[in-house]
Amino acid sequence: MMGPKNKIKRLIYTVIAFSLKVTYINAQIGIGIPNPTNPVEVKTDAGNIIIDNSGKIGTLITNPKVALDLRSAANGSIAIGNTTKTAVQAGAGALRYVASPAIGVKGYLEFSDGTNWVSFFPKGKPRIVVMASKTTQDTYVFESGTPSEIGPKTGIVQRRSSYLTNWTENLDSDSGVPTSNFSPATGEFVAPRDGVYFATFTFALQSSQVNTGANNQTEAIWEVRNSTNAITQRIKTNNGYASDTGGSPNAVPVGSACTVSVYLNKGDKLRPFTWITVAFDGTVSQFDVSGSGVYNALTIVEQ
Repeated sequence: MMGPKNKIKRLIYTVIAFSLKVTYINAQIGIGIPNPTNPVEVKTDAGNIIIDNSGKIGTLITNPKVALDLRSAANGSIAIGNTTKTAVQAGAGALRYVASPAIGVKGYLEFSDGTNWVSFFPKGKPRIVVMASKTTQDTYVFESGTPSEIGPKTGIVQRRSSYLTNWTENLDSDSGVPTSNFSPATGEFVAPRDGVYFATFTFALQSSQVNTGANNQTEAIWEVRNSTNAITQRIKTNNGYASDTGGSPNAVPVGSACTVSVYLNKGDKLRPFTWITVAFDGTVSQFDVSGSGVYNALTIVEQ
């Protein structure tokens, strides 16, 4: 049972504790500062961080003019992170930083208008540009009724589907910054983001006789595969030729071109290939690579 002396001690402790609480609520808080002049002040090696009487926060600045003021004479930058919240969830006025190695500027800011995230690109809208020329005879047969024919070739094998390989890359750029969306070795372009891409390629064969009979043709084809490598589109241009140009010297140049505007999802693959049936003086036709690939060229531009 508590004695009179203990009851008095307990009463004194209660009064002291209450007094301390009241003092803490009404007093200013200083961390590393004995006599703070603002409701909250924190001393650091670079300067003070304060919260003034109006609730404004100043970092290394004594008179903040907005809710958060970082405009000191030293380092006044602010770091913004990303968020998976929708623009609606984040609310109008929210900011986020989107780090994107696929973008030429390597990252950009977005703000919420309350409904959508609106992007700000300091170098303008990101735009992919790829340009390449073909100065080799390299192709790769990937579709044939004879499985043993599948593989790399020198020239275009008649009546076989052949990728055009080993290009000379002239440009692979995203908003002026070099990237690696195009593989010169395979001729394959991988879309770094969703969008519409304008793509064109041309090829020309060395002049010779077209003398196989009827149904001579050359096809320039763009193939689209998704991220799982399944074919989703094939767009072709078909050029037909006379059934017989006669023997030498009645040689003719043969070639084709294909131009498309195609929507690609991020990770989709765009690649050119050919199919021909002209059977000049043999079963394999050669590219005309004179003029450093001027007749055999590829261009891809993001719209």
